[in-house]
Amino acid sequence: MEQWQGVINAKEVARLYNDLTGQWLLLEVIEVDKNGKAEKFILRANDEDKEQLYKLMDSDEWDWDKKYLFVFADPNNLCEI
Repeated sequence: MEQWQGVINAKEVARLYNDLTGQWLLLEVIEVDKNGKAEKFILRANDEDKEQLYKLMDSDEWDWDKKYLFVFADPNNLCEI
């Protein structure tokens, strides 16, 4: 997962699907375009079990002022954010 540290753009999410196939991705949205479509992200966590990501978000330190997306990495379906 080291290669996915830092900011990634929407096009890179498609590659992320291939690298992490079958896992749930928790993406922090850090930039949107003028139409409100998410363009840049940070991968905060990934796991085959979505419940593990919910547990992470349930911590007292979680920043609820930010926007997040859950995405299932399935390269057989269109990657649409």
